[in-house]
Amino acid sequence: MEENKIVQEIIENNIDFNLNVNTVNVSVIGNNVTLKGIVYSNEEKDQIENIAWNAYGVKSVSNQLSIYNETTNKRFYNSLI
Repeated sequence: MEENKIVQEIIENNIDFNLNVNTVNVSVIGNNVTLKGIVYSNEEKDQIENIAWNAYGVKSVSNQLSIYNETTNKRFYNSLI
């Protein structure tokens, strides 16, 4: 759906603008947002979730973000290969 793509882009742009984080994957299906990836603190994780909740029409946010550590860092980057 076109609306899903627009909401996804708005969330991604707000994350980039406010936090300059590029390790977050945002997907939107209907009014539901899923966040995946790695962040560096609980504060970043919470801020990103708040950004998603503030996007127009969002009814649920599944925050699957992990806090950075050596183990999750290796697992995340290996999943990209």
